Amino acid sequence: MPITTINSDAIISDIENHFKVSAGPGAGKTYWLVNHIKNVLHNSDKLFRIRKIACITYTNIAVETILKRLGTSSEQVEVSTIHSFFYKNIVKPYVSFIAAEFGLNVAEMDGHDDIVLSNYSFLNEWKSRTGQQRIKDDNIVIEAFTKLKWKLENGELKVKTDYPFLVGKYPIKNDSYFEYKKMMWEKGFVHHDDVLFFSFQIVKKFPFVVNILNAKFPYIFIDEFQDSNPIQVE
Repeated sequence: MPITTINSDAIISDIENHFKVSAGPGAGKTYWLVNHIKNVLHNSDKLFRIRKIACITYTNIAVETILKRLGTSSEQVEVSTIHSFFYKNIVKPYVSFIAAEFGLNVAEMDGHDDIVLSNYSFLNEWKSRTGQQRIKDDNIVIEAFTKLKWKLENGELKVKTDYPFLVGKYPIKNDSYFEYKKMMWEKGFVHHDDVLFFSFQIVKKFPFVVNILNAKFPYIFIDEFQDSNPIQVE
């Protein structure tokens, strides 16, 4: 792809081309992006009532900023964080396809948040299921749960912490973290990070979902792409 130098008021006349804009902080990328979206809205023949532009960014503040700058033009643009976009367009409509495989209680599922279950009975059941009854310090276990992340390893997702957590001389078993996730899902709780997990599984197992997204969103713009993690990029 050729490299072209532009300024924040530049307009790309060929709106059907893929592109990447690279610039430093304060260069006017958001201003340019909003103007480009308006340009597409004005000139595209691919947008209808149910076909929109998707604009994915990384914070709720950025979502509000873009929506405010779009004004009335925002009616045909779905501006959201990546987690909200995945939940609305992939997880919510299609997670029932894989719910049984991962023990997700879809009937009880209601959005996504950063909740960590840590009551006494829940932790005792987790210890029993994972054979770690010797663990006595629940605070360390709870801290480990708050640090969990999905990581992409050899094409598969695994949930783990960045470093081992020790309770006395015993490390918490890595595979016991997935059991914690399953116990959460049994109750219908979906963590923000789990949205990436379920989206990844759905797209991998049911590629037609990608075709549906392509049809629904003929234009997809990703703001602040440099903040993407490996799972999001994949």
